[in-house]
Amino acid sequence: MLSKYRFRLILTALMFVISHLVSAQALQDISQLEAEAYRWVDQQLSQQPGRYEAKLSNLNSRLRLAACASPLVVEVQGNNALRGRVNLKVSCLDKDWFIYLSADIAHYLKVVVARTDLPRKANLTDSMLSFAEVDVANVRGDYFTNFTKLQGVMLRSRVRVGEVITSNDVLIKDAVNRGEQITIVSTNGTLSVRMNGEALDNGKVGDQVRVRNLQSNRVIRALVVARGRVEVRY
Repeated sequence: MLSKYRFRLILTALMFVISHLVSAQALQDISQLEAEAYRWVDQQLSQQPGRYEAKLSNLNSRLRLAACASPLVVEVQGNNALRGRVNLKVSCLDKDWFIYLSADIAHYLKVVVARTDLPRKANLTDSMLSFAEVDVANVRGDYFTNFTKLQGVMLRSRVRVGEVITSNDVLIKDAVNRGEQITIVSTNGTLSVRMNGEALDNGKVGDQVRVRNLQSNRVIRALVVARGRVEVRY
């Protein structure tokens, strides 16, 4: 028979082992945490145009965090734009802990670039422009995804072949100005009708503005398509 002393020793040792096993099972799975961060990033970016690549910093595999029973909460810190180097905060609400992950996010889009070397003060036309897929995280200024807003726009500075054309490179002026006479083009895709009108708003190419048809005196909204010209599509 076991003595009371030996029984207590065995019971104590058994309780220690059980406690250790429970503690080990109650630790947060680090790979699950990282997978949740990747899933959140994918959820935020998968609906956006283009493609992206994300790489998270590696967490120490020996990191000991209490296993989270509630869904992990992921949010971006300090910068709402998910591109370039960002910090992600992963939190567990029921265990009251959080941890930061750094992420490098490349977002590739087809944007407008210079087809050839372009001199300063050049007035842009379609023949000067092309498209290239670039990581917009590295682009300073607003980029353009079509030629529309660049028609007839003057370059502020020289742009080399293949370089992205940004808002910092161009001088964009209003294509229509309030109070001036403009041309209204009404089109259904096959038939177009031109009429004289008056701009009631200032607008750049691509903007929607109010205009007055000078024949009917009717006020409508139209799309600015070029200098002094708007279009109504039916």
